[in-house]
Amino acid sequence: MIFLLVVIYVAFIGLGLPDTILGAAWPLMHLDLKTPVSAAGVLSIIASLGTIVSSLCTPKVLRIFGTGKLVAYSIALTAIASIGYGFADSFNVLCLWAIPMGIGAGAVDVAMNNFAAVYLESKHTNWLHASWGIGATLGPSLLSLSILTGGGWRGAYEYVAAALAAIFVLILISLPLWKKTEARGGLSENVTIQAKSPVNAPHISIREALRVPGMKLSFFTFFFYSALEISTSLWCGTYLTACGFKPETGALCVSLMFASVMIGRIASGFFAIKFTDHRLIYAGIFIVSAGCLVLSLPLPLWMQPVCICLLGLGCAPVYPSLIHATPARFGESLSSQAISIQLAGSYVGSILMPPAFGLVATKFTVHLWPISLSIFVGLLLLCVCLLDYVTYKKLNKSYARERVFDILHEVSMESVKRERLKRKRKKKR
Repeated sequence: MIFLLVVIYVAFIGLGLPDTILGAAWPLMHLDLKTPVSAAGVLSIIASLGTIVSSLCTPKVLRIFGTGKLVAYSIALTAIASIGYGFADSFNVLCLWAIPMGIGAGAVDVAMNNFAAVYLESKHTNWLHASWGIGATLGPSLLSLSILTGGGWRGAYEYVAAALAAIFVLILISLPLWKKTEARGGLSENVTIQAKSPVNAPHISIREALRVPGMKLSFFTFFFYSALEISTSLWCGTYLTACGFKPETGALCVSLMFASVMIGRIASGFFAIKFTDHRLIYAGIFIVSAGCLVLSLPLPLWMQPVCICLLGLGCAPVYPSLIHATPARFGESLSSQAISIQLAGSYVGSILMPPAFGLVATKFTVHLWPISLSIFVGLLLLCVCLLDYVTYKKLNKSYARERVFDILHEVSMESVKRERLKRKRKKKR
């Protein structure tokens, strides 16, 4: 099963490849396609809407194809869309190809995260998301390579398509291993078959899933997390430039933020061996809160890049740990529906909140950025606390009652045994 684990890691790297190329290549793309600079926002929204719709529909499709086939088909769709990007001769054609790009990305995201949450340990979930960071870092590097070799931005998308095609072949080869893992209930040979596997569990609609206690809170938890992370990456360069840093220093701090997230997730994988998902989540939120607090204080300028790195390190364990805790919160039979709703909340938050702060910065000042981050952190912490209370109090109420009765029964039996021993000792005397 080590081969399957390697394939999953490679698939997560491939998942990150197309995500950062658009932003890096757009200065060349809009000139080549004779499109305004602001059109990138339209393209991003189209792809994000396709991702949201795809993520909500994935649980039903997952039951039909299984994880392996769904991931393979989705990566193939993303590869085809990347080829379409490379050959697009107008912005309208680019918008059409953005639809399958978003659909493929959403399906892969839900299917892979659900598989990792149910069948893999918490450390692997953190390291898999770190692997996504490797792919996100390699994307602009492929663009630079393509420009140096004369391929331009179009060649970069062809490189991405070739890499995704290779990953598609790997997944096809490993399809029997995906099926064995889902049937067995884990990668280990000693794991017994799970009665409520996400693939074999009875399907419920998204509307019915939203009625499950804590599901809406889960949506808003991911909404505010993505608002926090995307706002940090999008506006930290502008904020630092407004504070007196040079633009190139601000750009370097954006790279440091992403590097901090990747390093933090690698470290979180080791911490996950000894600590629970919930401790990692609260630890990450505490680090982000400390970064926001220090960022708001009138401290020397050199402290601000340090705070940006703190924000990245704090964000690192939160998202993977929230994903991995999903089966424990809602049960394995509901994990795919829950993760699809969570990722939809993540995409909606990343679409709405960063532009919303852009309006605030335009009307008032960009110096309000630390305050907006503090608000997002506070709302995230509130949602996590309420989610823990609802899922571990209400959903497990019957189990808790049974456990309480078991404990009371054990205590009563111990007291009975003690009474009998006392009586025996008295008779002997």
